[in-house]
Formats: sequence, structure tokens, C-alpha cells
Amino acid sequence: MRLKHVTFTGVDERTDLDRLQEIQKQYPYTEWGILTSYHWYENGNRYLSPQIIDKLRGRGLNMALHVCGSAAHDAAKGKWNKIRKHTLGCLWLFNRVQLNVANRQDNPLRMSSTPSLNTELIIQQRPNKTTLYEDSKWIGEGNVSMLLDASGGKGIDTPIVLYPSDGKIGYAGGINPDNVEEKMSFLLSHVTMGEFWIDMESGVRTNDWFDLDKVERVLQICDRVIGKYVRT
Repeated sequence: MRLKHVTFTGVDERTDLDRLQEIQKQYPYTEWGILTSYHWYENGNRYLSPQIIDKLRGRGLNMALHVCGSAAHDAAKGKWNKIRKHTLGCLWLFNRVQLNVANRQDNPLRMSSTPSLNTELIIQQRPNKTTLYEDSKWIGEGNVSMLLDASGGKGIDTPIVLYPSDGKIGYAGGINPDNVEEKMSFLLSHVTMGEFWIDMESGVRTNDWFDLDKVERVLQICDRVIGKYVRT
């Protein structure tokens, strides 16, 4: 299946971790996006403390670490030891690591340096940024993919613009239970597309807390849309 992940970003301190496991078992393509930064305690509900990240051990969850702020800049420079220390040695828990670095003109990514050989590195990119073309050369090289995110976690509904690439591309921008059917159908109907995933953050929150009821609604819709395209 070309759809590789449906990612829900922003697991927080109120999230029922046992329920995460139940959802993961029912929908294996689910991925949980864990936001972190060195100053997580200043960034609101969406960022997990290193202590809670430590509680994710041994749960069999499919997770991506979304690294923000100065921590993302350190990772882009290959300083993974600082990230490992910040996550209390839990960096190995994550199959994918996303670097949320908006401006990289003076901070080039070091693609030769990743947390491990098996870790997929995600470059977050705004579709209108001038660095998009420069970043595109990395997609499909080694284990690197790109998330196109015009919204930047703000929940702004933005049209999906297909990105031609042999590598894996992610799409984000205001996806929520009310529009995910339309967006998934659009993506799956383009038969020339390669592997892709979708990512949502604000669209599955209520009063800025992670809402697993909304998560399950999205997954039920995705299952229905996937079934339709598999049959056809």
C-alpha cells in the first residue's frame, strides 16, 4: 500500500497510553508523533517531558520524534548525543525523526549523520520556502523523506499540492476528521504517486489536549477510504 503512515502529532501528558496501544493494534499504520525540544516546559501541552517519553518504552508503539527549536538545529548539525541525553536515552524508540527547522540557509543538514542506520530522517518543509528545491536532492537518498507542511501545526486547512518524487512524501496542513476523507481520496486517486503519509496535529485536539476520540474517527474514515481504493 502506498499509504505508509497516518501520523497523529502531539501526544501529551493526559494521553491514555494504554489506549494508544489498543488503537495501534487495531490500525497498524498509525504513527504517534512526539514533539520535543530542550525547552519543552515553555511550549504548552503538545510537548512531552523527557520523563513521559521514558514511559513509552516497551509498548510496541510506532512513533516518530519531532524535534523542534535549538534541539532540531543541533540534530541538523549531527549532534545526536545531545538529543539522546535530552530524551533520557530513549532515542532508539523512534523509527523516524523529524527535524522542524524552518530556516536552514546558514544551517545545512548533515544527511551523513543520523541517529542510527535504521532511522528514517524527515525533513519538514513549507512548500513555498526557497530551500525546497535544495532539500529535494536528499529525498530517496538513504533513509530520508520530506513532510510538506504549509500549516506548521496551526491547523490551517491548506490544499494538497502533489510533489513529484520517487521518495516518500508526507502531507500536512489542517487535516482533521471533517476533511480527511476528501484529502485521502485525492492522494489515493493519483496512481502515479509514490509512498506517502499524512500528518495532523491541531485537527485532533480539543481545548488543545490530544483527543483520542478524534484520532479514532480519523482512522475509521481512513480505513473506509483505503478499502474503497484497494477494491478498485
